[in-house]
Amino acid sequence: MISILTDDDARRQWEADGSVFHDAHRAVALELQESGELVDSNELDQEDATVIGTYRGQPITTRGPFTEGAEIIGGYYIVDVVDRERAVQIAQRLAETRYSPVEIRRLMH
Repeated sequence: MISILTDDDARRQWEADGSVFHDAHRAVALELQESGELVDSNELDQEDATVIGTYRGQPITTRGPFTEGAEIIGGYYIVDVVDRERAVQIAQRLAETRYSPVEIRRLMH
């Protein structure tokens, strides 16, 4: 799974020239579809999140996103690739890597 984290710098860059991001995602998605490596991909709504937790023993539900860090997950790709190196190659093509972290993790189940 390739998680695309978004922070304030990346959001400013997106607003300044979103075509850089759109073009990169379009090219990556097309390549992954053609190769059969794409399982799923989507952008996540940055404004509409619900955080579930417990406070003083009571369940709580809070509208968010509310995270301790400055970064939130902005989108993801689930890919079926031969190895980690191929996932790194894919992630490196995303424009977000210039402004905020992109994380690769293996799905366990």
